[in-house]
Amino acid sequence: MLEVRTYRAESIQAAMLLAKTELGPDAVILDVRHLGSRQLLGHDSVVELVAAPASPKAPVRAAGEARSSAASAAGDPLLLGLNALGLSTRLAAELVRIYRAQRGHGQELRRALAARIAEYIPVAPWLPLGGRLLLALVGPTGVGKTTTAFKLAGAAQADGFPAQVISLGGDEAHDVRSETLARGLALPFTRVANSVELQRALRMTHASLVVIDTAGANPYDPRAIAALESALVQSHVVVSLALSVGGDLEETLEAARRYAPLRARALVLTKLDETRRPGMALGLAEQLGRPVIALTTGPRIPDDFVNASAPALAELAAWTLERLERRLGRAVPV
Repeated sequence: MLEVRTYRAESIQAAMLLAKTELGPDAVILDVRHLGSRQLLGHDSVVELVAAPASPKAPVRAAGEARSSAASAAGDPLLLGLNALGLSTRLAAELVRIYRAQRGHGQELRRALAARIAEYIPVAPWLPLGGRLLLALVGPTGVGKTTTAFKLAGAAQADGFPAQVISLGGDEAHDVRSETLARGLALPFTRVANSVELQRALRMTHASLVVIDTAGANPYDPRAIAALESALVQSHVVVSLALSVGGDLEETLEAARRYAPLRARALVLTKLDETRRPGMALGLAEQLGRPVIALTTGPRIPDDFVNASAPALAELAAWTLERLERRLGRAVPV
């Protein structure tokens, strides 16, 4: 029997994030409609989305076949290199197999990688098509939340969507810099200190995209996480966890787990330009299981920014495999 679930949010994108988080990246959208009978924050736009889990794409391999595949992969330098970036052995083995079969075929290789990655790593659109999106960025200090907030708002504005940035809990120096950025981009900017002021600011704005830039919270301080949770209690705010790709894999994953009380529905991966291991973005995305909405690749606003997509992740995978192969200093066996 088909398992059907209903999600309500202020935009199609927000509802899709809910569905993909709960049902997986291949969730089947059965129906979308706009409801006018219910108001959120004084706005009539409420989207109701009906979705169901995707059917299995292929039969599960027999246990003997799986053991044989794992044994043959043991010691494979490319596979081990992807494992070190956080990718599961199963996904790593499939990407290595595709890479060896399609090496040198450019677009064919990337299309094949994208198709496989899409089965493991969910991505989601974020532009507020068909409604309104309230997006809160949370994460450790220094991961680039403020820069990312202005990139998202600037990109939305360039595409014709009115956008606004709200700073929640920022200090004086931070907010002065943010105001300067906002003026340069002709973006509305508001600073708030707590949940009451945040709700008031949200009621007063009519922007299609509102990005809430939160102050960095120490993931190992339960009081800081609780304070942030209290400020973002409104269920219609989509919380997105921002993480830097430049750090230690296990430390980053542990920090992400400490943000669990905030129930992040999406993921932004930052600073891919500040590491020699940007492929770790793939491992983080696979392990955290949240839809990726964006990748950031530098400090320029809004230029150093990539919408998350299977092709974008495939490009990253191809680059990573090519680099691993070169680093091995020899041809990879076929």
